[in-house]
Amino acid sequence: MRLRPLLAAVAAVALLPTAPAQAFTSSLSSFPVSSSIPGTEQIVLVDVPGYGPYFISPEVQGGGLNPAAATGEDLLSAAVFSADFEGNSAARDAALGALGSERRAQVQAALSALHSPVRQPSTVTADAPIVVLGNGLGTDGTVHPNLLNRLVAARDLALARPTATVVVSGGATPDGFVEAQVMRTWLVDNGVSAGRILVEDRANSTVTNARYSRELLPDTGAVIVVTSENHIHRAVVDFTLAFGTEVAGVGAPNDPPTEMPGLIWTYRDVVNWFLA
Repeated sequence: MRLRPLLAAVAAVALLPTAPAQAFTSSLSSFPVSSSIPGTEQIVLVDVPGYGPYFISPEVQGGGLNPAAATGEDLLSAAVFSADFEGNSAARDAALGALGSERRAQVQAALSALHSPVRQPSTVTADAPIVVLGNGLGTDGTVHPNLLNRLVAARDLALARPTATVVVSGGATPDGFVEAQVMRTWLVDNGVSAGRILVEDRANSTVTNARYSRELLPDTGAVIVVTSENHIHRAVVDFTLAFGTEVAGVGAPNDPPTEMPGLIWTYRDVVNWFLA
């Protein structure tokens, strides 16, 4: 195995005096690595104060990582979640402790959401915005059954909370339709006032659902996310990174019924939140 000398060399670099957090990356394209590890493209090493060199887990790396563009706090934040995924409490706590107070609060809130049940809508104010996430359309622009369930749940919640803004979030499909526009039309046709609805029509992932919804709601302190029940925990964690601690969720039935997933995709989201 030729990877070990490379890792040792990278670690040796990290042991030199550095800024509070630095990343050292190297392409693995010319080295023999297991192709069974999804998303393995780079070695990402973070120098964690009080701990030392820490490698971001290859299992939680997704495509498009750009650690060189990350700030020191971005790198430490990614290290917190990677170490939590691996059960490395020493690295997690050291990285968390090295963050500034504002970033630490953001990361701690997301960690808490990651390890907690989804909050119920009754725990947030009656006027908390409702954000319903897209889920694809038919090739003719029709609403997919899974998306229909999300829209029904969002409609029912909106009618029960008449002062709440409703955000529809979903970008363009390969067939030239825009999820958010189709979702808006359905909600208006089914009793939700058009004046209550904001359209977020760029998102193509859970992370961008959260980021772009936050841009539409810059001053919001609480939000309710509506998505499918097998996706709601992941969505709430991502929206917690975007909005803070007051994030509740409603999980609509999956059509067809789908098993609940593990946490790997949620961990990939929160690591890539800071590195992608």
